[in-house]
Amino acid sequence: MSNLNVNLAAFTDEQVKQLIQDAETLLKKRQQQAKEEARKKIQQIAAEAGVTVEELYGLEARGRRTRRPAAIKYRHPEDPSLTWAGRGKQPNWLKAELEKGKKIEDFAV
Repeated sequence: MSNLNVNLAAFTDEQVKQLIQDAETLLKKRQQQAKEEARKKIQQIAAEAGVTVEELYGLEARGRRTRRPAAIKYRHPEDPSLTWAGRGKQPNWLKAELEKGKKIEDFAV
């Protein structure tokens, strides 16, 4: 397996658990360092070629996606500026109307 001459059988359960935890922590740290070194190398190579990493991978052409607002599903019949898309908490105006005995279907668009 390895050239470590450690008799794990002599360790207590807690010592073995601690050894495993320490090894996993060390492994994650090394993997993170390797990723960072690779990232730096890629950035250096791109800079030497006169391009950005985004240009190399074609990421600049995409642009940011914008989220469209949700479609209005409910509107107050007397004040059309009061609307609700049916997401999140019900607005106070709708709660008040429902408490008066109206049904949510009465406000559907």
